[in-house]
Amino acid sequence: MAALPGTGGTVVPFQVNGNAALKGTVDNDARVAPRRKVLKAGIAASNNRHLTVSCTVRDLSATGARLRVDNMVGIPDTFVLIISVDGLEANCQVVWRKPNEVGVKFLGAPRIVGAKRAQVIDPLRPTQAPSLRRKPRPDATS
Repeated sequence: MAALPGTGGTVVPFQVNGNAALKGTVDNDARVAPRRKVLKAGIAASNNRHLTVSCTVRDLSATGARLRVDNMVGIPDTFVLIISVDGLEANCQVVWRKPNEVGVKFLGAPRIVGAKRAQVIDPLRPTQAPSLRRKPRPDATS
């Protein structure tokens, strides 16, 4: 990053992804795959899925994720991350820990299994568009 002359500010490179401008990657960034911000419910399951801890997936990439958890005590060093909305399961290993957050890397490619529930995106709408034409009377003969 370079300093702007006379302003005391710095130039931050941005890249365009669709209609969003993203901050460019920094040279000391250790990520192999680009991450995307998400907000999805997840489950960290261990001990043959007998011990589960609810979490929120905040960032997701092809090689890892950032999770927000309420209690760090229940997160073991290796576990299975389950995102039921997407039907995604991945074996994970903790890379870093912060208060209420964990960074994990995937130990293998995430598996796509059948989604346990569907996410409702569209609100309820009428099945056909409203019409300004009058409906014919049921007793009218043509």
